[in-house]
Parts: sequence; structure tokens; C-alpha cells
Amino acid sequence: MLEIWQLWAIAGILLWIIETFVPLFVIGIFGTACLIIVPLAFVHVPLTIQLFIFVLISAVLTLGIRPIVLKYFYHHGEHTKTNTEALVGKTGLVTEVIDTLAGTGSIKIGGETWRAAVANNTSRVEIGQIVTVKNIEGAKVIVDFETETKKG
Repeated sequence: MLEIWQLWAIAGILLWIIETFVPLFVIGIFGTACLIIVPLAFVHVPLTIQLFIFVLISAVLTLGIRPIVLKYFYHHGEHTKTNTEALVGKTGLVTEVIDTLAGTGSIKIGGETWRAAVANNTSRVEIGQIVTVKNIEGAKVIVDFETETKKG
């Protein structure tokens, strides 16, 4: 039968293995705490004291490491927009008449063609008009039109 120090060691190693596959950076903290308890269990410190120290080490590591992780892995500055979120605010060129009543319309943004609708639902936007993306609804961009047209 395994001794308690061996169980702590196995638990610590298994938790670190899990951490490599599920990088939450929390499971590894518990694994580290388990491995720190191994020498205490080896010299037969009572189990209640081992558990108390395990909880204490886990709390200290969590509170001590969290600010470092937030500092280096999460930027406190402006959020970088990705995917469709990055389209909001960009301008595009109308390639098919946008008519909400007829259900037609498409625009080209950065080489990609998107289905489009007008934000106020009453306007018709002609081909060549420059529009600004206001919102995304599914696979359709909601646009507001500007007064200038493409020159050239």
C-alpha cells in the first residue's frame, strides 16, 4: 500500500500533467502545493497539518502569482478587436445596391464581400457609395452611408 507522501507526490505530478493539457494555470498551483507537502508527509507530519499547509500554500501561490500573470499575459490597455468585432467602424464600398425593402445589398471591406443592410432601414444606397459599418448581425453588416462616393 502507498504511503501518504507517495500519494501527495502522485497527485502533484498528475496535476502538473493535467496543467500541460489544460493550461488554466490553476491546476499547476495545486500540483506545486502537493509537491511541497511531500517532505512533510515523508517525516510523518499529521494529516490535518498537511491539509492546512496545502490550503495555505495554494492560497499564497494563487494570490502571489495572479498579479504577475495579469501583468504579463493580459494587457490593461485598449482591447484588440478581432474577427467580426474588428469590422465595426471600418469603411467599405457598396458593390450591390443596398435596399432594405428588396433585401439586397453587399459591400466590400478589405477584399471581402459582406451582405449589408442600412442602419435606418429607410435608405437606399447606390453602388460606389462609401459606407461605415455600425454593427454586425449574423453574417450581415449594418451600415450607415457617407456622402462621398469612390473616385476613380
